Amino acid sequence: MENFSHLTNGYKKNTNIRRKIAILGAPGSGKSTLSAGLLYFAKLFFFKSDSVPEVAKWDIYKKVDFTKKGYEEEKYNRQKSLEDIYPDNLDILICEAPLIMSVIYTSYYRGFDDHLSKKMISRIKKDNDRYTHYILSRKLVAFESFGRNETEEQAEEIHHHTIKILELLGINYTVINRYDDHIPLQVLNLIGAIRKK
Repeated sequence: MENFSHLTNGYKKNTNIRRKIAILGAPGSGKSTLSAGLLYFAKLFFFKSDSVPEVAKWDIYKKVDFTKKGYEEEKYNRQKSLEDIYPDNLDILICEAPLIMSVIYTSYYRGFDDHLSKKMISRIKKDNDRYTHYILSRKLVAFESFGRNETEEQAEEIHHHTIKILELLGINYTVINRYDDHIPLQVLNLIGAIRKK
């Protein structure tokens, strides 16, 4: 690790950790940027680590109809199956689109009183302990419309809706309001993966 000491800012790796980090946020909030930064720094500390991609991003590229009936529930199932293929012995697993994202989008577009929204909320109550930490990304990068179904205004509404869902479910979370080279290190420190020497 001495070869990377100029990048690790005086932090030291903790041992015997198992962390599954849920990175969530509105479209264009910097989830992918934060996930990539966390994985990069986790690798610098030689953690056995990996990142689970977002299946919805693949669907955008495949031009899938996001409005089709049952899409969010289907996406939830595919995202869960994808997460489940990763080995249990990883020190750190970063989930760029945790299961709660399907709940957020379903209830945002259909409303809390919708049958499917209620069903999805019930499902996430059973699955939300899959993650050790929830990190909410808040406009870490400038909004880009490429590869998105929502406008910047809708993204802002989704951010506030995400907080409502987290509060409704009683999930502890941390908000990251900016991105720089130190944020991944601070997050790894926050989750107990690293510490100052």
